[in-house]
Amino acid sequence: MGLPWRPVRPPRAPLPTPVSATPSPADCATDRAARGRWRRGLAGALASWCLALCALPAAAQPMITLLDGEAVVIEEARRLSAVPGLRLSAGAIVDTGSASPLVRIEWPDGTAADLGAGTRVMVAPPGFAARGGKAPLLYLLQGWVKLGGAGREPVGGVVTPALELLPFAGAAVVVADRRERHVFAEAGALELLERPGGRRVALGAGAFYGADGVLPRPPADWLARVPRAFRDAIPRRAASLAGRDVAGGALPPPAYAAVADWLAAEPALRKPFPRRFLPWAADPAFRRELQSHLSAHREWDPILNPPPPPTPTLAPAR
Repeated sequence: MGLPWRPVRPPRAPLPTPVSATPSPADCATDRAARGRWRRGLAGALASWCLALCALPAAAQPMITLLDGEAVVIEEARRLSAVPGLRLSAGAIVDTGSASPLVRIEWPDGTAADLGAGTRVMVAPPGFAARGGKAPLLYLLQGWVKLGGAGREPVGGVVTPALELLPFAGAAVVVADRRERHVFAEAGALELLERPGGRRVALGAGAFYGADGVLPRPPADWLARVPRAFRDAIPRRAASLAGRDVAGGALPPPAYAAVADWLAAEPALRKPFPRRFLPWAADPAFRRELQSHLSAHREWDPILNPPPPPTPTLAPAR
């Protein structure tokens, strides 16, 4: 028979040791160190992003070769005035002026993209899968682009908010804005993916895709709107600019309104923006606009509203 169970009186807990309400110098130093680590982490992330953008050797980067009017280039977080010969790294943004009839980007393989007035593109956009071994060359947020290769080899396509032009051989005109999405197969057959949904659409040479589906040829009123420079066969110019070390003119950081559409673009594009554009948030006015429009770009929340530093451990009173 086992021993009878008797409750065991728990030992009396010691009285709490009085603590000081004032953090010790060591605690304050720990707090400052934690904040310093947070800032250094952000700076390191920004540096990593900058290195990634510049990973391609200069000879493999596309360049601006024609400029009729004005355009702004955003390289990393720097705003530059576009000039012929300026090379563009992955993720570079090019915004053409509303009165700029033509800006051309050329790649080393002879591929060329002509941008119309009021056009906004990103070169080698991140976050999109390669198709047929070729990643998209451009993300067209707004405006007109004519893209074509120099030979029979397919070139990378174009992504817009409403569709994706898959790699193709020939020449294509793509239009994107809030009211319309148009593609014209100027030379060669094309294949599109509608977004969202992924429905495939095939276009034969000379066909047109728009709100009414696929048409055998573009409507006359649409042809009347095509930028005049798109109608001309303009020779490539990259070879004449090769070897030049060209830097665009430095411009002030942007106002929020100037880049709001990019900051609120689809997640694949804007995910790197808090690291990439971190210097812009140092401007109080820009930071206020980011905060007031935070619902459009939630990825900025940790930058604008960082978590509080660790609570200092109170030192025992002596």
